[in-house]
Amino acid sequence: MSAQWARAFWAASEPFTVSMFFTPEAASITERAGLPGRAAYVVLRSAPLGAVPPAVAASAFRSFPAPVFAVLDNAWQRLTPQAAIDANHEAVLRAASPQIGDPPADLGDMADLLTEAVEHLDTSGRALAAANQSVPAQAEPWARLWRALNTLREHRGDGDVAALIAAGLAVHDSEVLMAAWAGKHTDSAMLRATRSIDDDSWRAASTRLFDRGLVDAEGEITAEAPALRNWVEQVTDKAAADPRRRIGEDRIAPIHQFLTTLSSTLIDAGQMPAVTPVGAPWPPPAPSGI
Repeated sequence: MSAQWARAFWAASEPFTVSMFFTPEAASITERAGLPGRAAYVVLRSAPLGAVPPAVAASAFRSFPAPVFAVLDNAWQRLTPQAAIDANHEAVLRAASPQIGDPPADLGDMADLLTEAVEHLDTSGRALAAANQSVPAQAEPWARLWRALNTLREHRGDGDVAALIAAGLAVHDSEVLMAAWAGKHTDSAMLRATRSIDDDSWRAASTRLFDRGLVDAEGEITAEAPALRNWVEQVTDKAAADPRRRIGEDRIAPIHQFLTTLSSTLIDAGQMPAVTPVGAPWPPPAPSGI
C-alpha cells in the first residue's frame, strides 16, 4: 500500500508542483537575466545542483536532449544558482497567491509536515533529490511547501530514471512509449514541446520500440508493451514509497486531500492541464490505507 500511496501522492501533487516552473513569474527570472522565459524550467530546476557543467544537468534530467542545457553556460554567468533558488521561491509565492487565492488555513502545518518528511529522505544515488534536500527550509509557507514537494518529486523522478535505464529504454523511447500507452490521457504535443523532441528523434525512438516489438507500425502499443511499462511504474512507485510510509496513514490522507485541492484549483482555473507532460493520472487515486 505504501507504493500505491506514493503513486497517489505524486498524482495529487504533480499539477501544482510542476506548474510553478511555467508561470509568468518563473519566466520573468530568466528574462531579467537576459535569457528566454522558456529557459526557466531548466535553469530553476538545475539551480540546486549548483553551477555544474551542462552535461551533468542533462544526465540528471535525462528526458531532454543535451543541446537544451546549453542555456546553462550563459545562465550561471548572469545569475548565481543561489540567486535563482531565491528568485524561484519568491516566484512561487507571487504565483500561488493569486492562483490559489487566500492561503488555506492548514498551509503552514502541511508545509511543516512535508518539510519534516524531506529532512529524513535517503537521497543516496538521487542527485536531484539530494540537491533539493540541501536547500534550507524557507520561512514563507508557500515556498517551504513547494520546495518540500519538489524534493519529493525529484526523489520519485530519480528512481524513475533508474527504472527506465534498467528497462533498456533510451532517452526518448520512454516518452514515445508513454504517449502510446496513455493514448488520449497524455498530451503528446505538450510532451514533445516541453522536451524539445523533434520529428527525427521521435521517429528514431518509435523505430527502436518497433524493433523491440513494443509498438506496431501505426505506433500503437503491442501486447508486450504494458508489461514493461507497468514494471517501470511499479518499480518507480516502490522506490518512492519510503517517505510516504514515514509520514504515516493518519497524516498522509489529509495531505493527499490538501494537495488534490491545490491542484484542482489550478486545473479548474485553466492554469494547468489535468494531464501533465509526464502523464500523472487525474483525478488522483486515493488508496484506503498504507
